[in-house]
Amino acid sequence: MPALQRVDPAARRADYESALSFYLGLPSAVVNRIVLAENSDSELGSLERIAQAHGAGKDVELLSFAGHDFPAEHGRMVGELRTMETAFERSRLLSALGDDELFWKVTGRLRFTNMERLVATTPPGAALYADFRKLPRPWVDTRVYAATPQAFRELFATRIDLMRQGEIDGLGYTAPEHRLFEELMSERARFTIVPRLRAEPRIEGFSGHGHDYARPTRRLWTSARAVIRRLFPPLWI
Repeated sequence: MPALQRVDPAARRADYESALSFYLGLPSAVVNRIVLAENSDSELGSLERIAQAHGAGKDVELLSFAGHDFPAEHGRMVGELRTMETAFERSRLLSALGDDELFWKVTGRLRFTNMERLVATTPPGAALYADFRKLPRPWVDTRVYAATPQAFRELFATRIDLMRQGEIDGLGYTAPEHRLFEELMSERARFTIVPRLRAEPRIEGFSGHGHDYARPTRRLWTSARAVIRRLFPPLWI
């Protein structure tokens, strides 16, 4: 993908291994089923061994397929949404979900260390529970959110072509997440969309640009946002 910095296969595999180990270690009341989907058709032996070593208690499904059959210039959001679309087609766990049953989507290489808090504060009845921001620009954080299969199909999958980087640039958006903000805000009459997470996500791991989420400046900003979220909720920072 253009602008991707963390491209070393060994480093990326290590990210996935660390994240899978983390989520396997969470209580089953928080995470009891895991679907890991990746679109480079890679061999997943090390991840299979981690899942097997964890033992019983969680149902884990690992999916690997060739999903790069589109121009790289379309961008990462197109790749991510098409990966999820394929996962819904092939996964026995996702196929078993009811249309109104929430699942959590997380960026697979990242560890959301307060996942237990994020899950516990999920409002009942939501079709989409995600973090929408207005400052410094309109944005939907797609690194972590909860959605129903029906909401994913109608809110995200139907908009894959709209998320192409060329389409985004031509309309003056700064990123796919910017356009997604406007697209999804307009759907609040049809779907129960809760546009602010009740808790600030706390992240460990590396971004695709190679930035360490655990660096001191990032931790300070996360703490500041948590305070702003609690004291000044209308700011949507």
